Amino acid sequence: MPADPKPLVAVITVVFNGAEHLQSAITAVANQTYPDIQHIVIDGGSTDGTVSIIERNQSEIAFWKSEPDRGLYDAMNKGLRAVTDPETYVLFANADDSLAGPDVIEKMIAKSSGEDLVYGKMIFTDGEMSGMLGREVTLDDLARETLCHPATFVKRRIFERIGEFDTSFTIAADYDFIVRAFAAGVTTRFVDVVVSRMRMGGLSDDRFMLSCSERKTVIRRHFPWAKGLAGVWQVNLYDIPRNAVRRFLAQAGLLGHWRALKGS
Repeated sequence: MPADPKPLVAVITVVFNGAEHLQSAITAVANQTYPDIQHIVIDGGSTDGTVSIIERNQSEIAFWKSEPDRGLYDAMNKGLRAVTDPETYVLFANADDSLAGPDVIEKMIAKSSGEDLVYGKMIFTDGEMSGMLGREVTLDDLARETLCHPATFVKRRIFERIGEFDTSFTIAADYDFIVRAFAAGVTTRFVDVVVSRMRMGGLSDDRFMLSCSERKTVIRRHFPWAKGLAGVWQVNLYDIPRNAVRRFLAQAGLLGHWRALKGS
C-alpha cells in the first residue's frame, strides 16, 4: 500500500514596508527541509523596497500581490484566498517573524496525524529578553490565554467552515479565530516543537488598551458568563496592572534589574 501523500503547507507572509526583515523571512521558508511548501507573500503597497525584494525572489514564491489593504487581517484573508486546496495546512509567518529552524515544518507534519489544527511553541524576544510560549490547551483555557498563532497550522477548509479573520478587529482577530475553531470542535494536536521566533515590539499605551478591549470582546462573545468573567478578570486584574508596572520600571530604568531578580 503506498504511503499517504504529505499535505501541502502554505506559508503566508504579510508585509508592509518590511524590507529590513523580508529577505530573511523568504530565505527561511525556502530553506525548509519539508518538500511540499508554497510561499505566498501579500504586500500592502510598500514604498521601502519591499516589492523589489519580492521580485528578486520570485522563483521561491508561489504567489504574491502588492496593493493597499484595509489592515493586517484583510491582508491575511487575501493570502488565504490564494490557497485553493482545502486540505492544505496554512501557516502565517509574517516578515518580522522567523521560522526557528530549517526542519520545523517537517517536524510538525511528521508528529501530527492530519488534525484540522496543529500547534506548537514560539520564542518571543523584545531585544533584551527572550521567553517561550506554547502548551496544550482546551477551549476553556482559551478564555484566559491563546495559542501562538505564528506556530499554528490550520487546514484551509476550516476557514471555509467557520469563516475568515474578522476584520472588525485591529489586533485580536487571530485570537477570535482560534476560539471559534476550538468552539466548532475542530480536531487539534499540540506538538512540542518550537516553530517560530517573534520580535515583540512594544505596544503603545493606546494599542495595548485596544488589545485588551478586543480580547475582552472575544471572551464575552464566545464564552459562557462564568468562564468569560474569569477571562475578563485575567485582563483587568493581571494583564493591565502587569503592563503598567513594566512600563513604570522601564521609564525608571529599572526593568533590567527587575528581570535579573526574576531570573535569579
